[in-house]
Amino acid sequence: MKRIKALLLFLMVLFQILTFIYFFINVVTAFYLIAFNVLCFILLMVIVIMERVKEKREEDDDDYSNY
Repeated sequence: MKRIKALLLFLMVLFQILTFIYFFINVVTAFYLIAFNVLCFILLMVIVIMERVKEKREEDDDDYSNY
């Protein structure tokens, strides 16, 4: 999961830089890059939420407040 998150973060930064450059060259391509950036952001949020749910389940399993 760490590699996927790192890859998505790298792609988001790359798409942002390319979008800035392509706004001066080709606006249509810049909008496609923005769409890819949003897609990477959504995927990253899904992965973070899935990890948090998994951590929460592990915390609930290790809960010894019954004693």
